[in-house]
Amino acid sequence: MALPQDELDAIAARSADPAAAAVAMARLRESASEDLTRRLDANGGLVQAICVVMASSEFLAEAMVHSPELALGLDEERRRPSSRAREDWAATLAALAAAAGPSAAEREHALAGFKRREYLRIAWRDLSGQAELGETTQDLSHLADAILQQNFAWAWNDLASRYGTPRLAGGAPAEFAVIGLGKLGAEELNYSSDIDLMFLHAGDGETAGGAATLGNREFFTRLAQAVTAYASTTYRVDLRLRPGGREGELVHGLQAAVAYYRTQARGWEHQMLIRARGCAGSRGLAAQFIEQVREMVYPAAPSEQVLAEGVRESRARISAQLARRRSLGRRTAAVDVKLDPGGIRDIEFLAQFLQRLRGGHAPWLRSGSTLVGLQRLYDKGQLPMGEWQQLAAAYTLLRHVEHRLQLRMGQQTHALPTGAERREVLARSLEAVLPNRHGAMTGAELEHEVRKRMDGALRIYRKYLEPPHLATDSPLDAPILRSHAGEQPAPSDWPAHARTQWDRLWRSAATQELGREQLESLGAEARRRLRIALGASDWMAEALIRSPALTEALEHAGDCPLQVEVADLERSMAELRKWRMRRTLWLLIEEWERRKPVGKALGDHTRTAEDVLRAALRLVPQAPNSLAVLALGRMGLGELDLQSDLDLVFVSELDETEVAARASAKLIQVLTAYTQAGALYAVDTRLRPRGREGELVLTPAGLAQHFRGHGDVWEGVSYLKARYVAGNEQTARAALDGVRAACVERFAGKALGAELAALRARIENEGRPGRWGLKTGPGGYYDSDLLASRRWLEAGLCPPIGQGLAASVSALPEALLPRAIGRELGDLVELLRASDHALRVATGFAGHRVPAAGAAVERGWDWLARTTGRPRSQVGAGLVDRARGRVREIFRSVE
Repeated sequence: MALPQDELDAIAARSADPAAAAVAMARLRESASEDLTRRLDANGGLVQAICVVMASSEFLAEAMVHSPELALGLDEERRRPSSRAREDWAATLAALAAAAGPSAAEREHALAGFKRREYLRIAWRDLSGQAELGETTQDLSHLADAILQQNFAWAWNDLASRYGTPRLAGGAPAEFAVIGLGKLGAEELNYSSDIDLMFLHAGDGETAGGAATLGNREFFTRLAQAVTAYASTTYRVDLRLRPGGREGELVHGLQAAVAYYRTQARGWEHQMLIRARGCAGSRGLAAQFIEQVREMVYPAAPSEQVLAEGVRESRARISAQLARRRSLGRRTAAVDVKLDPGGIRDIEFLAQFLQRLRGGHAPWLRSGSTLVGLQRLYDKGQLPMGEWQQLAAAYTLLRHVEHRLQLRMGQQTHALPTGAERREVLARSLEAVLPNRHGAMTGAELEHEVRKRMDGALRIYRKYLEPPHLATDSPLDAPILRSHAGEQPAPSDWPAHARTQWDRLWRSAATQELGREQLESLGAEARRRLRIALGASDWMAEALIRSPALTEALEHAGDCPLQVEVADLERSMAELRKWRMRRTLWLLIEEWERRKPVGKALGDHTRTAEDVLRAALRLVPQAPNSLAVLALGRMGLGELDLQSDLDLVFVSELDETEVAARASAKLIQVLTAYTQAGALYAVDTRLRPRGREGELVLTPAGLAQHFRGHGDVWEGVSYLKARYVAGNEQTARAALDGVRAACVERFAGKALGAELAALRARIENEGRPGRWGLKTGPGGYYDSDLLASRRWLEAGLCPPIGQGLAASVSALPEALLPRAIGRELGDLVELLRASDHALRVATGFAGHRVPAAGAAVERGWDWLARTTGRPRSQVGAGLVDRARGRVREIFRSVE
């Protein structure tokens, strides 16, 4: 039975452009197949999804009218409202490539159809509010990556079949990399962006194994030409950012490219390499290039004046080009959200300037993503909170507007419409993504908001990049600024550091609705805990300053239930982040108040991560029943700390590995998605067999087989810590039993000392242990880990699952390690763990980023003294150095 006409009218009326949606839907019905007609008649959800897209995108509406099968595809995709995993791209394109004919025309037709289908899916998620800005730009970028990779594969295979494979002078294979620059490199692609590319090859030599021989340079030039030709059928390809620009060679050898950036490149060329990323071909070669030019991108001793002058020169060229275009009538006087002062480009330039200025000594600031870069600049104190919030909000709004403008006709445009009707449609199309609004803006309100945001961004840009005598009045409308009450000092009996942090928190609260009212309403107990948080822990202070609403966690025990709803993914992801931060804050306060031992404290943080992981898994659509998640590393030991990665391995039954891989990729995305609220956890899956090159999901039998035939001793050490944490416990148990049995079979009775000593030396030489070296430095707890692991493996035994490192060392049988030595080593490990934890809590840093001295480190020793019960006079650098010295002494004595 067909949907009633009044219901169809109501669906169209809720769209951004009801008239356009109704007309396009009528045309689609005329060309629809019987299958599609039945679905349209029976499924109001599908009709609504199609109307959402047709109302905002004329070029996608036309695509559906001319290819109704696209609407059928949307019906399937909307049931899986999530970003596509990288594995999905590869699998889908592999099937497409196999089905496409050998001619270039057939291949191009297949890729064009694939791109249209994926654009429709991405646009629907964007327009309906299913995807955040970062997800949309990442999906668009990963789609381009996938198409480029397929282009590369076709071009490489065609050339290699005739000329053989290129080799370096010594006979090693010569690789080729496609480097993405600009928005593609930053994973911030628009719907109608150019893709900026650079081509690199490994070096000179010639091909071998073909009917004819070519020199590497000629082979790779032909390869670059073929990749460009394929890519140009689906994207506008821009090669002007390569070394030498239009006059430069099409493809460069690695060393020649590095030499160019060291000796000839201009400042703006170094700046644009912030966004360089391997998109196709050899990721290893791309990584070598990026590493070798890093010192030019992030100079160790930057000149602020030189860097600023380079940005100003780029801005001047943009302004001159924009003025010329407008004088020729190619642009109207409408606001250009990308190129006008205070627009997208200025915000990007400002973020890149600050990253280059500080990134030489602070690697964590380096990111091709503008929003992530701004977030990290704020996190490390390089941007005040108010400026970070203004820039992030402006950039997010302007990019959403840019997307809507480009979706309309599929054209590369950035100017607000001049017609009132079109402005109204644009405003309505943004309703799903505008925060804190009920209903759409009017067109006039949207233009005012855009101008206000750009005006604020311009002021911040000028503060950092324009000398005072060059500053001029803004050409945009004056902004509406929110005023707040004056400062409220912290209680006079608070320590000086707590009072300073309070001032920052008070200013931050002023930027949020009812923020200061919430601080003023805190009860006496909550204020006492707030003093602890602000005075003792920079980690807690920064968390509260970033989100003052978290002060509610100080009012009561952090035992509120964690509730997520599969039907509302975005809201549930936000709830996960909020719950995790509330819970962590409460645990740290509780640790201070109850003088909690480090083993209990880290166990509580581990259980928090487990709860989040299991809740996140419930959010993954169509996760197979047999999927299980294993934890290794610190989570496997039950000793997860602040800023620890989750080392995860995924297993499932054989017949479900494909769907399990998609589910696992989605789970990783839920855990790692970086928003203004931060990410939940960093996830590391490199400990699976064959690391990044291996399958994401393995079977229990396959995992065991790997250890029986190929597992190295370092893998055995890692998998001694493996533990079930989520999903199907029966699958996990089979995997753990199989791995442990295989480790016993492979390593029992063997002398592993020399191999593990070499591994330990490599970790010391290659790592960055920092001043304290608590983990990887000489005498760090890696010494104890490898010592205990060696004893367990050589004896054909495995430690109890989930036992902490100190307990694992202490539990070694007398025959494997003298009991007195085991107890002493266990105590030393516990002290090092407690020291590491205290420094993380107090400074907000981990590993080599923990400072060698300073007030924050002293607060770390205060935390250690309180939680271990040691006199403060006995806690400090000397205690840690003596502990590490004794650990190293024991490690060497039993090697």
